[in-house]
Amino acid sequence: MKFDQAFMIGTCKVIPIEYAIKFEDHSKQSIQPKFIEVLCYLAKHFPRVIPREELIENVWAGNSYVGEKALTNAIWHLRQSLKGSNNEDETIETIRKVGYRLLVAPQYIDNNADDNAPVSSQDNYLSTLTQPKSLVFACVVFLVLGLMFSLFKTPQNFDQAVIKQITKSPGSELFPSPSPDGTQVVFKWLTDKHNSNLYIKDRNNPQLTPKQLTFGNAYVGHSVWSNDGQYLYFSRKDKNNDSCQVIQLKVLTQQEKPIVDCPTKGGYYYLDISPDDNTLAFHGYREPADESGIYFIDLTNNESQPVRFSCSNNCDYKERDFAFSPDGKSIAVTRRINRFNENIYLVNLATKEAEQLTKGEEDIVGLTWHPDGEKLVFGAQRADIRRGYVLDINSKAISNFQFEGFSYPAFARKSKELFYQQRYEKYYLASLPLGNNVASSPFPIIESEFSHLDPHYSTKQDRIAYASNESGFYELWISDTQGLNRQQLTFLKQTIRYPRWSHSGDKIAFLGPVESDKADKIYIYDLTTNTLSIVPSMHQIHNRPTWSWDDNAIISAVYEKEYVDLHYINIVTGESTRLSNDGSRFGIMTSPTTLLYTGERKGLWQLELAFENQKLFNNYANNQPLNKVSGKIFKTTYTWDHTEQGVYFHQKYDKHHQISFYNYAEQQSTPILRLPRSTLRTSTTLSKIAKNNELLFSRAYSPQADIKSLSHPLL
Repeated sequence: MKFDQAFMIGTCKVIPIEYAIKFEDHSKQSIQPKFIEVLCYLAKHFPRVIPREELIENVWAGNSYVGEKALTNAIWHLRQSLKGSNNEDETIETIRKVGYRLLVAPQYIDNNADDNAPVSSQDNYLSTLTQPKSLVFACVVFLVLGLMFSLFKTPQNFDQAVIKQITKSPGSELFPSPSPDGTQVVFKWLTDKHNSNLYIKDRNNPQLTPKQLTFGNAYVGHSVWSNDGQYLYFSRKDKNNDSCQVIQLKVLTQQEKPIVDCPTKGGYYYLDISPDDNTLAFHGYREPADESGIYFIDLTNNESQPVRFSCSNNCDYKERDFAFSPDGKSIAVTRRINRFNENIYLVNLATKEAEQLTKGEEDIVGLTWHPDGEKLVFGAQRADIRRGYVLDINSKAISNFQFEGFSYPAFARKSKELFYQQRYEKYYLASLPLGNNVASSPFPIIESEFSHLDPHYSTKQDRIAYASNESGFYELWISDTQGLNRQQLTFLKQTIRYPRWSHSGDKIAFLGPVESDKADKIYIYDLTTNTLSIVPSMHQIHNRPTWSWDDNAIISAVYEKEYVDLHYINIVTGESTRLSNDGSRFGIMTSPTTLLYTGERKGLWQLELAFENQKLFNNYANNQPLNKVSGKIFKTTYTWDHTEQGVYFHQKYDKHHQISFYNYAEQQSTPILRLPRSTLRTSTTLSKIAKNNELLFSRAYSPQADIKSLSHPLL
């Protein structure tokens, strides 16, 4: 946001281009740029009351974590600087629980005016008296017309938004699916005590508890109603039988009918139905496609087979969520380029021509069409903060709902009510004491109002590297083992992931996006020079980085069209050597030549690398890996850490998560800690702090997600 024109506030001259205020005695005071932006915004919209959320959105780009405290600080400093202007004690008024407004009308002046001219209230008064009478008359007419217009037009006021609670049971109610008339809402209910199933809430009888629709231990997720209100469609994955089916449920009788098979891999089974109820779109997979994608099936023909709609082979993206337009002529889809890039596209169903609607989004968490067909409502998650947005299809303008937690919206097509899932995610760093005779639970190391992820400990530095969204973005931070003496190292204003210390302790590697949008890169922060560099890798998409034994290379899985496997990437030249051919995803060097890794195959695997004159010439085709730990007990991909004696690793069960230790010599696994399944971030790193004999990892607060409805001026 940029304001250039100077203006008067009483006896003070505000000079935005200099970030300064000039006083009556010609003295100047420098003001922080953000403080000037706040003042300019209040002046531009005088005399309207500006909500706090609007100021944060426009001055701090919607970063409420930073903006809340910074705005309060800015208002205090501005009041001190402007105190006494126009003989008023206060020039900025606080409207309790709403926002702020200027009490003194700003008078804009020419930036080229003599800056040494006297600044006084008398001069301003005399200049007003010498204005032509016609100008005074015009001003009076303008004010009268403005007053009349305001009587007939109510300005858009976000305070008019109305949020209603639909569900409030313990645990998480997810993925709302309202009936066309909005009288019933189906959702997935998930708690730590039972498996997820679908439930239906009768809004005409709010005193009744939700009725269970599905039963058993199979996984269910998203659901969608037919437009006539008779049927509900959802996917059911039964891992015990290695099967997945899309089910048609007749709501009145609860009779089920399998429609089509769906992929057994993955966890988000998106689906939608066309406005005429003839076509069901679902997330599926059929050979010879490279990846899962969108398929259409004709519901009017029992013999019909799924037809692939998404790109099938050699695609630069993966399509995930989708929604048919109300007129049935197009479909809005989300396309994920990599873990840092997912955006919404509008695809013509007849021609498959696609138009990009959003840019710069990291993770789309649900989208739905407004019944008028002119707007899309979607949720976007940025640095684990969820917000809701309205996208005008014609102008491409995007507006913010101005509150957090919004995701997976869905309109009731006939009543035009909007429902959504309000969910907050927050993570903290925790340590688990090991070897105690007394049972112990994890202790918080870094716990605050922000989220902190992926800790990794350096023995050489005796410090922890981690990612934190304290600045509004996940940036690279370090601290001591007590969580004190914290320091932010990067200021990229973008999400970074998976920091990893070098063995020497003088560098930290991490994964981050690049400007091309279609790639991510391995970044290296050098603590000896405080500089940041990018590994010149030839690959476009990488996975979690670790270091070679000599710190001259990065070990990272790379994603190519033909395969995904670990590579050895020189940090100076970018020269890349493939290490395996079995779908490996994450590896740690445990000696100058030994690599432990995990991947598509369950279990922990060991591979011996061959070097000559410090150059790797590993022949993965003839070098067979050794199964270090059986896949029957070791199934995690990323949540493990190696020691000389054994490996700490994560185990997932239906009703809990467990951290265990596998002893190499004894070839035996011992449980160490059992946690509720929602309180451990299952993709977290594990990092052993040997000197304290403790294990470091990311924990999650028990999530609470509720279904709500929203009436909003933007809708």
